[in-house]
Amino acid sequence: METEIYYFSGTGNSLHVARELQKRLPGAILIPVIGALKKEIIKTNTESVGFVFPNFCLSMPIPIYDFLKKADLSLAQYLFALCTRGGSQNEAFYSINTLLKRQHKHIQAQVTINMPWNLPIGKEDLPNSINEEKMKQLEENLQEKLDHFSNIILAKRDYQEEDLEVTMPVSSWIKMLNRLMPNFFHQSHFYFYRKMIHFYSDGKCNGCGICVMVCPQEKIRLIDHKPIWLKDIDCLGCFACINYCPQKAIQVKSQFPLRSYTEKTGRYHHPLVSYRDIAQQKD
Repeated sequence: METEIYYFSGTGNSLHVARELQKRLPGAILIPVIGALKKEIIKTNTESVGFVFPNFCLSMPIPIYDFLKKADLSLAQYLFALCTRGGSQNEAFYSINTLLKRQHKHIQAQVTINMPWNLPIGKEDLPNSINEEKMKQLEENLQEKLDHFSNIILAKRDYQEEDLEVTMPVSSWIKMLNRLMPNFFHQSHFYFYRKMIHFYSDGKCNGCGICVMVCPQEKIRLIDHKPIWLKDIDCLGCFACINYCPQKAIQVKSQFPLRSYTEKTGRYHHPLVSYRDIAQQKD
């Protein structure tokens, strides 16, 4: 059975999961959402279509949102979705189904998988908070879930997993807000990264340009061998630039109040996903 798996990944967790899922689905191909969005017309070509992505602000990342608004899914007869997260509440599937209603579609199978936390803001012990034993446990859980989920996909069965692994739940009124205004999290997400925080490089930067390569929005330019984040291009908040910087030279500070968030925090990207893998999403 041929399957198209569309993925978006900032620091490698979702790409690792997509690759592992692909191994279990004969004939499956991986398609980066960032690259697909560059096409004027997006039309899926198989009956089985899936989406793999990280949880952003309790919902799906902006590229997945844009893809679902643009893509023609008329040939797809079976849709599945897999969301990775650090343990936060996941409301992405509800938002996705809201978008899919326009094409009289819905997700037949969905699952959420806990992965190492990769948001450096406020995590002074990251990645030390994820020791080798914890990483091993997460990977074993991932493989077990994918064994089960891939069998569901191959059989084209309906499956809505009961989410019992939330480690950072949110209040019921926030979940209700998402149900009443499915675009709220995406709008607030853009506002936060446009108005409230600022990326910059410190003296450890050696001008290697990796941040430029991994940025999915092509927001970063090297000027005089230093990265500059262009103000007229929106940031997705994927943190690929900060987590893949080999010098740990990229920092984040808030505008209000003006203070640094990341000078003392750790960094994380999936050990099996290189910066070149992330950069190739733009091809």
